[in-house]
Amino acid sequence: MNVRRAHHEDAVTVAALLDEASAWVDDLGFNRDQIAAAIDRGEMYVVEGEDGEAVATLTMLLDDPYWGDRPPDAFYVHKLAVRRDRAGRGIGAAIVEWANAEAAEAGREFLRLDCLGDNPGIRTYYEDLGFQHRDDIVADGRKLSLYERPVR
Repeated sequence: MNVRRAHHEDAVTVAALLDEASAWVDDLGFNRDQIAAAIDRGEMYVVEGEDGEAVATLTMLLDDPYWGDRPPDAFYVHKLAVRRDRAGRGIGAAIVEWANAEAAEAGREFLRLDCLGDNPGIRTYYEDLGFQHRDDIVADGRKLSLYERPVR
């Protein structure tokens, strides 16, 4: 698995990965302009399989308004999406471990994320990866659950 920063030419691929994931959880899709802006800020990553094909994407942020005003002690994982035909192969877990290594290298103490609060499957998935539930919030009319785990 190779994780690299997304480039402008990856915008369509990233959007397709996110749209596939959003359809899977019955979401509304992702705005292409927002994706392009995140790529420009260096926040989006493309995950390539051994064959060099894009199999997943994620966004990593240095802060997150959902968590309120906090010290710079965490990396925030967003928009983690794995192609459905590659699901169940440990790619998501490997991405979380990659994010963990990046956070450790940067001297961060925690990995944090949010997920749909009314989706028990995704909540259990993150709990199985060592994340602990910290809070539930409502943002943009949706219940989100906030999760955190110490950097290992």
